[in-house]
Amino acid sequence: MEPIEIVNLTPDRLEEALAVFKVSDWDEDSLFYVKAEMQAFLKGDINGYIRAHFIVAIVDKRIIGVAAWAPSMCSFWLYELSWATVLPEWRHRGINSLMLTERLRQIRAHHGSEVFSVMVCTWDNPMYTQNGFVPMEPQGRRSLDKKGKCLLLAQFGLATKTPPVHW
Repeated sequence: MEPIEIVNLTPDRLEEALAVFKVSDWDEDSLFYVKAEMQAFLKGDINGYIRAHFIVAIVDKRIIGVAAWAPSMCSFWLYELSWATVLPEWRHRGINSLMLTERLRQIRAHHGSEVFSVMVCTWDNPMYTQNGFVPMEPQGRRSLDKKGKCLLLAQFGLATKTPPVHW
Protein backbone atom coordinates (compact mmCIF):
# COMPACT_ATOMS: atom_id res chain seq x y z
CA MET A 1 0.00 0.00 0.00
CA GLU A 2 1.11 3.56 -0.68
CA PRO A 3 2.54 5.54 2.25
CA ILE A 4 -0.17 7.43 4.15
CA GLU A 5 0.57 10.76 5.77
CA ILE A 6 -1.67 12.13 8.54
CA VAL A 7 -1.36 15.91 8.92
CA ASN A 8 -3.38 18.88 10.12
CA LEU A 9 -5.73 20.47 7.61
CA THR A 10 -4.32 23.62 5.99
CA PRO A 11 -6.28 26.50 4.36
CA ASP A 12 -5.18 25.58 0.84
CA ARG A 13 -6.81 22.13 1.22
CA LEU A 14 -10.22 23.23 2.60
CA GLU A 15 -12.21 22.59 -0.59
CA GLU A 16 -10.45 19.28 -1.22
CA ALA A 17 -11.26 18.15 2.33
CA LEU A 18 -14.91 19.18 1.93
CA ALA A 19 -15.08 17.22 -1.32
CA VAL A 20 -14.23 14.02 0.61
CA PHE A 21 -17.42 14.51 2.66
CA LYS A 22 -19.47 15.26 -0.47
CA VAL A 23 -18.22 12.14 -2.27
CA SER A 24 -19.08 10.18 0.87
CA ASP A 25 -22.74 11.30 0.53
CA TRP A 26 -22.99 13.46 3.65
CA ASP A 27 -26.27 15.38 3.82
CA GLU A 28 -26.41 19.15 3.22
CA ASP A 29 -27.03 20.02 6.89
CA SER A 30 -23.95 18.08 8.00
CA LEU A 31 -21.85 19.61 5.22
CA PHE A 32 -22.88 23.09 6.38
CA TYR A 33 -21.59 22.39 9.90
CA VAL A 34 -18.45 20.59 8.73
CA LYS A 35 -17.52 23.59 6.56
CA ALA A 36 -18.19 26.05 9.39
CA GLU A 37 -16.07 24.00 11.83
CA MET A 38 -13.26 23.70 9.27
CA GLN A 39 -13.25 27.44 8.63
CA ALA A 40 -13.17 28.14 12.37
CA PHE A 41 -10.27 25.69 12.76
CA LEU A 42 -8.30 27.38 10.00
CA LYS A 43 -8.74 30.95 11.23
CA GLY A 44 -9.77 30.71 14.89
CA ASP A 45 -13.31 31.92 15.44
CA ILE A 46 -13.17 33.84 18.75
CA ASN A 47 -9.84 35.62 19.24
CA GLY A 48 -7.99 32.57 17.94
CA TYR A 49 -10.07 30.04 19.89
CA ILE A 50 -10.32 26.76 18.02
CA ARG A 51 -12.93 24.18 18.95
CA ALA A 52 -12.60 21.40 16.34
CA HIS A 53 -9.15 20.33 15.16
CA PHE A 54 -9.09 18.73 11.69
CA ILE A 55 -6.61 16.21 10.34
CA VAL A 56 -6.38 14.72 6.87
CA ALA A 57 -5.01 11.46 5.51
CA ILE A 58 -2.99 12.00 2.33
CA VAL A 59 -1.76 9.54 -0.30
CA ASP A 60 0.15 10.75 -3.36
CA LYS A 61 -0.62 14.39 -2.42
CA ARG A 62 -4.39 13.63 -2.45
CA ILE A 63 -6.68 13.81 0.59
CA ILE A 64 -8.37 10.44 1.10
CA GLY A 65 -9.73 10.92 4.63
CA VAL A 66 -10.71 13.66 7.05
CA ALA A 67 -11.44 13.55 10.79
CA ALA A 68 -11.76 15.96 13.71
CA TRP A 69 -11.49 16.12 17.48
CA ALA A 70 -12.55 18.85 19.88
CA PRO A 71 -12.47 19.75 23.55
CA SER A 72 -15.96 19.19 24.93
CA MET A 73 -18.06 22.17 25.89
CA CYS A 74 -19.07 20.48 29.15
CA SER A 75 -15.71 19.70 30.80
CA PHE A 76 -11.99 20.41 30.52
CA TRP A 77 -11.15 16.68 30.74
CA LEU A 78 -13.64 15.49 28.10
CA TYR A 79 -13.00 15.44 24.35
CA GLU A 80 -15.16 14.60 21.33
CA LEU A 81 -14.30 12.79 18.11
CA SER A 82 -16.31 13.92 15.11
CA TRP A 83 -16.56 14.48 11.37
CA ALA A 84 -14.68 11.39 10.21
CA THR A 85 -14.89 9.99 6.70
CA VAL A 86 -12.72 8.20 4.15
CA LEU A 87 -13.19 8.14 0.39
CA PRO A 88 -15.23 5.05 -0.53
CA GLU A 89 -12.43 3.46 -2.58
CA TRP A 90 -10.04 3.77 0.41
CA ARG A 91 -12.31 2.27 3.07
CA HIS A 92 -11.45 -0.94 4.95
CA ARG A 93 -7.70 -0.31 4.62
CA GLY A 94 -7.02 1.06 8.11
CA ILE A 95 -7.19 4.76 7.22
CA ASN A 96 -9.80 5.55 9.89
CA SER A 97 -7.71 3.64 12.43
CA LEU A 98 -4.65 5.75 11.57
CA MET A 99 -6.71 8.93 11.93
CA LEU A 100 -8.09 7.72 15.28
CA THR A 101 -4.55 7.08 16.54
CA GLU A 102 -3.46 10.56 15.45
CA ARG A 103 -6.49 12.23 17.03
CA LEU A 104 -5.84 10.47 20.34
CA ARG A 105 -2.15 11.48 20.13
CA GLN A 106 -3.11 15.12 19.53
CA ILE A 107 -5.61 15.08 22.39
CA ARG A 108 -2.93 13.69 24.72
CA ALA A 109 -0.50 16.42 23.60
CA HIS A 110 -3.19 19.09 24.08
CA HIS A 111 -4.43 17.80 27.44
CA GLY A 112 -1.18 16.86 29.13
CA SER A 113 -0.48 14.01 31.51
CA GLU A 114 -3.73 14.05 33.48
CA VAL A 115 -6.54 11.55 32.98
CA PHE A 116 -9.04 12.45 30.25
CA SER A 117 -12.04 10.88 28.51
CA VAL A 118 -13.00 10.79 24.85
CA MET A 119 -16.48 10.28 23.45
CA VAL A 120 -17.77 9.59 19.97
CA CYS A 121 -21.22 8.97 18.53
CA THR A 122 -20.85 6.16 16.02
CA TRP A 123 -21.43 2.48 15.46
CA ASP A 124 -19.95 0.10 18.00
CA ASN A 125 -17.05 -1.50 16.11
CA PRO A 126 -13.72 -3.24 16.76
CA MET A 127 -11.58 -0.20 15.91
CA TYR A 128 -13.03 1.69 18.87
CA THR A 129 -13.23 -1.35 21.14
CA GLN A 130 -9.50 -2.02 20.59
CA ASN A 131 -8.82 1.53 21.76
CA GLY A 132 -10.78 1.20 24.99
CA PHE A 133 -14.15 2.64 23.93
CA VAL A 134 -17.29 1.11 25.42
CA PRO A 135 -20.95 1.76 24.51
CA MET A 136 -22.84 3.98 26.92
CA GLU A 137 -26.25 2.72 25.77
CA PRO A 138 -27.19 -0.97 26.00
CA GLN A 139 -27.94 -2.53 22.60
CA GLY A 140 -31.65 -2.95 23.39
CA ARG A 141 -32.07 0.71 24.35
CA ARG A 142 -30.57 2.35 21.27
CA SER A 143 -32.87 4.66 19.36
CA LEU A 144 -33.81 3.59 15.84
CA ASP A 145 -33.59 7.18 14.60
CA LYS A 146 -29.81 7.13 15.21
CA LYS A 147 -29.41 4.32 12.61
CA GLY A 148 -27.70 2.05 15.13
CA LYS A 149 -25.21 4.65 16.34
CA CYS A 150 -24.53 5.01 20.03
CA LEU A 151 -22.33 7.03 22.33
CA LEU A 152 -18.94 5.38 22.93
CA LEU A 153 -16.67 6.53 25.74
CA ALA A 154 -13.05 5.78 26.68
CA GLN A 155 -10.92 7.01 29.54
CA PHE A 156 -7.17 7.37 29.19
CA GLY A 157 -4.71 7.33 32.06
CA LEU A 158 -1.42 9.05 32.61
CA ALA A 159 0.85 9.67 29.63
CA THR A 160 3.28 6.98 30.81
CA LYS A 161 2.14 4.06 28.64
CA THR A 162 -0.81 3.38 30.89
CA PRO A 163 -3.44 1.44 28.92
CA PRO A 164 -6.93 2.89 28.62
CA VAL A 165 -9.18 2.41 31.64
CA HIS A 166 -12.22 0.25 30.84
CA TRP A 167 -15.53 0.49 32.65
